[in-house]
Amino acid sequence: MKHYTILFLMICFSHLLFGQKIDYENPKTYEIGPITVNGVDNFDHQAIKLISGLKQGSKVKIPGEEITKAINNLWDEGLFSDVQIQLEKVLGDVAYLAINLKPRPKLSRFKFIGAKKKEADKIREEINLFSGKNITENLIFNTRAKVIGFYREKGFYNVKVNIDRVNDSLMNNSEIFIINIDRGKSVRIAEINFYGAESIKDGKLRRKMKDTKQKAFWRFFKRSKFTESAYARDKKLMLQEFKEIGLRDATIIKDSVYARDEKNLIVDIYIDEGEKYYFGDISWVGNAKYSSGFLDTVLGIKHGDLYNQTLLETRLFQSMDGRDITSLYMDKGHLFFQATPVEVSVNDHHIDYEIRLIEGKEARIKDIIIKGNYKTNDYVIRREIRTKPGDLFNRNDIIRTQRELAQLGYFDEQAFEINPLPNPADGTVDIEYVVTEKSSDQIELSGGYGAGRIIGTLGLTFNNFSIQNMFNKEAWQPLPTGDGQTFSVRAQTNGKFYQAYNLSFTEPWLGGKKPNAFSVWMNHSKYGSGFDTGNENYYNVSITGAGVGLQRRKKIPDDYFSAYYELSYSYYDITNYSSFAFDNGYSNDIALKYVLARNSVDAPIYPTSGSRISFTAKGTLPYSQFDNRTDYSGLTDQERFKYAEYYKLKLTGEWYLPLTPDKKLILTPKIGFGFMGSYSSDKGLSPFERFYLGGNALTGVQRLDGRELISLRGYEEQEISSRTGDPIITRYSLELRYPISLNPSATFFVLAFAEAGNTYTGFDNFNPFNVKRSLGGGVRIYLPMFGLLGFDYGWGFDPLDPHSKGAGSGNDISRMGGKPIGAFQFIIGANLGDL
Repeated sequence: MKHYTILFLMICFSHLLFGQKIDYENPKTYEIGPITVNGVDNFDHQAIKLISGLKQGSKVKIPGEEITKAINNLWDEGLFSDVQIQLEKVLGDVAYLAINLKPRPKLSRFKFIGAKKKEADKIREEINLFSGKNITENLIFNTRAKVIGFYREKGFYNVKVNIDRVNDSLMNNSEIFIINIDRGKSVRIAEINFYGAESIKDGKLRRKMKDTKQKAFWRFFKRSKFTESAYARDKKLMLQEFKEIGLRDATIIKDSVYARDEKNLIVDIYIDEGEKYYFGDISWVGNAKYSSGFLDTVLGIKHGDLYNQTLLETRLFQSMDGRDITSLYMDKGHLFFQATPVEVSVNDHHIDYEIRLIEGKEARIKDIIIKGNYKTNDYVIRREIRTKPGDLFNRNDIIRTQRELAQLGYFDEQAFEINPLPNPADGTVDIEYVVTEKSSDQIELSGGYGAGRIIGTLGLTFNNFSIQNMFNKEAWQPLPTGDGQTFSVRAQTNGKFYQAYNLSFTEPWLGGKKPNAFSVWMNHSKYGSGFDTGNENYYNVSITGAGVGLQRRKKIPDDYFSAYYELSYSYYDITNYSSFAFDNGYSNDIALKYVLARNSVDAPIYPTSGSRISFTAKGTLPYSQFDNRTDYSGLTDQERFKYAEYYKLKLTGEWYLPLTPDKKLILTPKIGFGFMGSYSSDKGLSPFERFYLGGNALTGVQRLDGRELISLRGYEEQEISSRTGDPIITRYSLELRYPISLNPSATFFVLAFAEAGNTYTGFDNFNPFNVKRSLGGGVRIYLPMFGLLGFDYGWGFDPLDPHSKGAGSGNDISRMGGKPIGAFQFIIGANLGDL
């Protein structure tokens, strides 16, 4: 009986010690007593109590929101895999609580199975895993998703990724991630199908999708892989095509991507075009400088035109041809101009707009700031800048300045920064030009095969030279630079048979006030048998020449025009050379040259817009008109040509036409015509300065008898022309260019070409449609130190004319059954010869 009494008393005491039974329907307020923390010996217990928000001595309802909030606070830390708060005991109104926690395991290390080393290195940069990181379900999910995304971006759409968690026996509560990757086979888009698109052809919609392409045998540079990010962007681009023809409600109602087999995907896109919309009435508010009628004309959008929001924004803010409202105002000094189109109503699918203008005050240029030029002197840059202090702000002048600075070749045209810095307080603006200098000096190494021999060239061109610092030792780093002058020295040889030397200097701003480019040059070339003068097989042709030129920029019709004037003298000395007009003797060539040219290309290395057009006239004095001779039959050829007598006319043009919005794919048509005539039919045509066509023409400069070498790829060197050259030439060319890299340190682009040309012995057989055609392709790499490098391979299709030097030779395709003959031309530091 005693034992039962003791047991009863103990139960009652226990009931008092641990409190009464909790009534969850009727919460009671307690004072929090001491709080214990269990299960996390490595954590600061006091910090855990502070995070929970529970404090000894404070009042709390049990059960109640305070306990729930404390649990949530601890969960939010992401440090624990289990959180519990228990009521240990109650003494009167004091509650004793215990926070029981289970810490999350930590990552000790991770490794990949099934990934190549290079792939694993790149994945590590993306997944952001490190030793000691808390392992959560979200971490595992994100890691797996990033690895899958990495491989899908590379075209492995069926990649499988599993993450195994292994306990690390060396570290307590730590795990190792083993990331198993099965990337599967590369998957490509086999088909992109559109459903519901009636107003636009499927092919046009596919072309609009920039990075999501279906497989095609001719697509080399853009693979048909599928990526979610690119697909999302391309769907928006594709829908924009509908909005540009008035279907502004066009939407994708559903789309699906599914596997046709293990290597091919099918993309189905279902489109609801909606109704067509049109522009309604367009009104102007806030315009004081220009009338509403004039602004309507510039905008060029009429009531009833198909609705096209892109066109409206282009005409308001920035069109490629400068025909927009913002340019209209900014070219007249209104730097603070703003235009806001507001859609005011839609009636019967006609959208009315109110365009609200804030013209702002005219801003004048205060200061011009130049940064980034550590080598080029400030004044060399400032003289090319069209924006002058005191002038009204003009956006067109800024754009033109950027082109002029790019044409210098001293700066990276992709890295220009032009920052207008407005000063609203005084209505002025500072303009900051930030340039990035690049190496513009060149080492020219030219190699080519011509006239049956290999010819090599070594040249040095200093494009930002400073002649005034030639004797300043401190300026030689390693050469005196910064004044924008050009100094070039060049040597060409194939050994003792042929040698040529050239020296030239150009000052682009003679006098320093106007862009009058003054140039002076000297050259000497020698071609011979290589034997000593006493040898019976000795022959030699040497040319020594010098000249001065002046180029002036013109203002009429516009300042893209320039005129070039040149006076040159060449002395020809010929000994025992039977392939020329006379075997022995000499001749003097004193000529004047005039070139009227227009150059509006936007960049010197890879132009994307603009054109080059030039007319050239060159001639000597008409000696036959005042030498009192009517009969030259009694004179030797050397006597007849003691003074070279001729005139030449040339017309050339080339255009750069962008075919894609990003201005990367460029179509370049070129044409050229040349004619050489004589002042006297009795005296005959001069043997100098004639046209030679075929091959890569090496550097396109004049050599030997002053001949002008013109390229025509796909044929051998000079084989299309007569042995002594011809007086008439035509040449047509069409190139398609695409850049692989526009990095200024290494510009790389590929090209395909179709060209045709011919030379003619006179007007009696002149026919501009009788040309020798070729097709081919090539690559170009521009390195600042070496200039243009590359090669072309062309196929010639037409038989040569009877007068051609190559007619009847083994290279003449008329002897090859009419089949095309290929010609491989390697080009180092050389520009293809043009007219």
